[in-house]
Amino acid sequence: MNVVRALVLWTLATLTVAPPALAATGPTWLGSDAVTRIAREWLLERLGPTMDAGAVEVAGVPRELLLPAGEVAVSATLQSGSVATGTMIVLVEAVVTDSRGQRTTRSATVNFRVNPLQDVVVTTRELGRRAVINSADVRVERRLQSRLPANAAHDLNEVLGREVTRPLAPGEVVTTQAVTTPLIIRRGSIVSVVVEGSNFKIVARGVAVEDGAQGAAIRVLNAASRREVVGTVEDDRTVRIPF
Repeated sequence: MNVVRALVLWTLATLTVAPPALAATGPTWLGSDAVTRIAREWLLERLGPTMDAGAVEVAGVPRELLLPAGEVAVSATLQSGSVATGTMIVLVEAVVTDSRGQRTTRSATVNFRVNPLQDVVVTTRELGRRAVINSADVRVERRLQSRLPANAAHDLNEVLGREVTRPLAPGEVVTTQAVTTPLIIRRGSIVSVVVEGSNFKIVARGVAVEDGAQGAAIRVLNAASRREVVGTVEDDRTVRIPF
């Protein structure tokens, strides 16, 4: 009995489009674990080598199959679902043909959660607010898609050189909302206010009224006239007023 059962499991694990038949002299029992393994291996083969095995999780225990004596042919098919929906149901069927040519079919379904892995950027150490991210601060890891936060960064170029907007813990997934263009001028900083035309250039002393990143428009207080003007941050000491 154990030998027959082992042969059946080996046959099921090597399924092709037309699975081979196996003659059993007595009833064959196919437990829940065996049914699950058959369905899982079939599904992974169908999904292809790009799908990580860890992305396919069993969502329930299928029923056991007790098969009568005879030639056993087993097949697995997709009953419903897709990778896009995140759930897939595989139907495992065993058809037994006895010595009189009569057929008996036993079947069970196995539910799977399919959760692909994705490359995401994670921190290698704790990063405080306003820290500028460098290559030693982050790395790329593969994580389950369903457990990723919204707007997760998937490429290092999305975060390198960017400034952290809130504290990040070691191993935390970096989101695009958690980083911003570095602020190079802070509120209260002394800056040069530049107004330039085709034949003239005026440089005045000013005080930044608000923080600003390179290329951003900020308000600046002219130190001499005490008037506020709006200009574009050129570098960490210069704000250019359009003319």
